[in-house]
Amino acid sequence: MANSSDPYTPLEAELQLTRQALQIVLSRGFRVQLITKSDLVLRDLDLIRRGNCSISMSITTLDEASAKRLEPNAPSPNERLKAIQRLVREGVPCSIRIDPIIPGINDRDLERFVKLVAKSGASHIVASTYKAKRDSFHRVITAFPEFKEKLAQLYWIDGERVGRTQYLPRAIREETLSNLKDVVEREGMTYATCREGLPQLQSARTCDGSHLIPNRLKATPSA
Repeated sequence: MANSSDPYTPLEAELQLTRQALQIVLSRGFRVQLITKSDLVLRDLDLIRRGNCSISMSITTLDEASAKRLEPNAPSPNERLKAIQRLVREGVPCSIRIDPIIPGINDRDLERFVKLVAKSGASHIVASTYKAKRDSFHRVITAFPEFKEKLAQLYWIDGERVGRTQYLPRAIREETLSNLKDVVEREGMTYATCREGLPQLQSARTCDGSHLIPNRLKATPSA
């Protein structure tokens, strides 16, 4: 729960649909990974810490100004890191998603980023470069017009087409993600990339961190 949306959108604070779903699936012993950008996940800590549940927190940048432009409705990076610290203290296994990495926007100072993540207690990092489609590319350059020419060159002229998506040139992706792997592993965490075609960079059993889901409860008989 969930890649295409977020289980903790602002409306969840009022509607509590994710909480109701968690009550059902965790009480029956299902394995759950929550993928979110929100510290609202702490509201459900009472359920999460007792069930077969791990958290994967997406943090694209530590720069507050860039974060507001890239993810205008999401909690600040600092709030998300604090949420991870609290979850780890409560015994919840956590991973961090540095996704997407966009050249010029959030690919700098990644070493400091990783060191702060390590201090938070997260044990796995999954990273992925930005994959451009026409609509998402328009949104990116609208938020960051100063990078329009650079990104257009990298993606639409020099980039690699995969299906309906434009990837960064393979050499750039491999260098960026390989350098990040070195930093992550020096800090004692496992590392993986998703949808990059670079399996040699994976040092964990799963890409997405789902291997961290604990086995605290067995399924209970149906009512």
